[in-house]
Amino acid sequence: MRFYLTGIQSQIIDRYTQEKLGIPGLVLMEKAAGALADEIEKAASEGAGADKDKLQGFDKDRDKILAVVEGGNNGGDAVAAAWMLKARGYDTYIYEINGIPKQTESYKTEIDKAREAGVEFVTGFSDTEYKVIIDGIFGVGLSREVKGIQSDVIDNINAAGRAGSFVVAVDIPSGISADSGHVLGNAVSADMTVTFEYIKYGMLLSEGRSCSGDISCKSIGLYVPGNVSGMASVLNDGGVGMLSDPSDAMRSRREAESLYVCYEYDDAEIAELIPARQPDSNKGTYGKVLIIAGSKDIYGAVYMAAEAAYRVGAGLVKVVTDIRNRDTLCEKLPEAMLLTYDTEKTEDGFIDDFKASVKWADIILCGPGIGTGDMAVKLMELLADFLSEGQKLILDADALNVMATGASRKWWEEYISKVGTGNVIITPHMMEMLRLVKSDYDTRTFDFMIKNLGYGSEMDFLKDYRKAQSYSLSYDKGVITVLKDARTIVAYKNEKDDAPGMEGYLRECPLYINTTGNSGMSKGGSGDVLAGMIAGLLAQNRDKKVPVPDIVCAAVHLHGKAGDIAADKKGERSMIASDIIDSIPEVF
Repeated sequence: MRFYLTGIQSQIIDRYTQEKLGIPGLVLMEKAAGALADEIEKAASEGAGADKDKLQGFDKDRDKILAVVEGGNNGGDAVAAAWMLKARGYDTYIYEINGIPKQTESYKTEIDKAREAGVEFVTGFSDTEYKVIIDGIFGVGLSREVKGIQSDVIDNINAAGRAGSFVVAVDIPSGISADSGHVLGNAVSADMTVTFEYIKYGMLLSEGRSCSGDISCKSIGLYVPGNVSGMASVLNDGGVGMLSDPSDAMRSRREAESLYVCYEYDDAEIAELIPARQPDSNKGTYGKVLIIAGSKDIYGAVYMAAEAAYRVGAGLVKVVTDIRNRDTLCEKLPEAMLLTYDTEKTEDGFIDDFKASVKWADIILCGPGIGTGDMAVKLMELLADFLSEGQKLILDADALNVMATGASRKWWEEYISKVGTGNVIITPHMMEMLRLVKSDYDTRTFDFMIKNLGYGSEMDFLKDYRKAQSYSLSYDKGVITVLKDARTIVAYKNEKDDAPGMEGYLRECPLYINTTGNSGMSKGGSGDVLAGMIAGLLAQNRDKKVPVPDIVCAAVHLHGKAGDIAADKKGERSMIASDIIDSIPEVF
């Protein structure tokens, strides 16, 4: 399990390690510096004998390395790495910006060691003077905009990077918010970021994703809990309130953000979550999926969702769709069963057949391509009548757009009352999520909130508050939220959240952050494939050995992995959603 930390969370873990585990800060700094020096040396040696563009032909006796630093602990890491590399025979230099008057004691100690080691100090640098530049200006604690001399120096670093210098950021590129990934005024664009123990949340999204370059996460002995509850305990007991400044509204917001435990499973853990196949089994063993999708104008969504459900291992799939899709489905996916209706006229007996189909299913997926017209509303209204305990319901695409309308708000409660808390999964992309979020506010309140918080658009607000909105929606409605974006978030209401003593900010607030996948998946149909994969995996978990949120997280992970395989074969530009389906067998 990997955890992705915000700035305040990183500070909490660092302090916990020092105070509770008894590891001095200077020891942690020099471990970090050693790891940083190792990674720079590795990159230089690989570049010397290979075609790593900027480091190609690196010559230890000729090429220079510069550490650009301010007086905090981030700068101390870079200074220590400089004197360690000097001891290994590299030609290293240090440029102290001195734009911040206060220097930490650890930083001062490392400066003294650098002088003793013979590292030369410089007062500036040119675009092409240094083969490697180490960015040790700001770390994860940065929350203000970068201005003045530090901004000018960042411009110089980026100019050197464009001219051919290999730029290495320490822990996080200077100027990138560890909380949001946004550029705070100005930011270093690194070729590689060496981070310690934890990848920072802000390095995964927005500008932080591109500015971080290749990310190398190295262990230095910081405390790492074994599960979400362990991390939540440290953040609650050792962190909240510890760093607060009531006069600083941004600080208060950052502190609130520190409560969300962002994590991801690795491949081995995902493999353990996938329902096993049994030698003594039949098609009923692996579950029955009902997919309500497509319309008289859209046929691809229903086909892709249905095939994806089959490809991940579902035993039986039945499709409810407009009659105009019958021929296509019979040709493309003859394995699926069909129940059709005619959008343009009412058919005798359909409601009874639909009721029987809903009762038959273990998992119901509703939404891909159904539109938002009268027939879509009717199907969702019937679902509210026919669902029963023990079933799982996935709402995707147009089903969510219908749910965002005021007339349909009552269905949240009706769906949950039938299948139970945590058994409704919603899969919005960012625009669908915005509609859902807005539907929970009156227009004037929502507009005032956006303006008061200083956002230029509603989407900018959602992007910055995606963690809070995902978790709040899941907690308030009792659903599992799969917020699809370049980094998909899975949010769910933890079973402990309503236990005595867990009120307010003592919730665990788990958020699964998925890092598989690529830009080639930003095409129509990818979401339909994901919805089908979630349905197919849930269908195979009838014995409930794996918690529902974990099955959903596994599906999101596998969807991204299939996309990565498709990109390897077809390229991110040229791949399409059906290539993701074709790659599912290779993922398994």
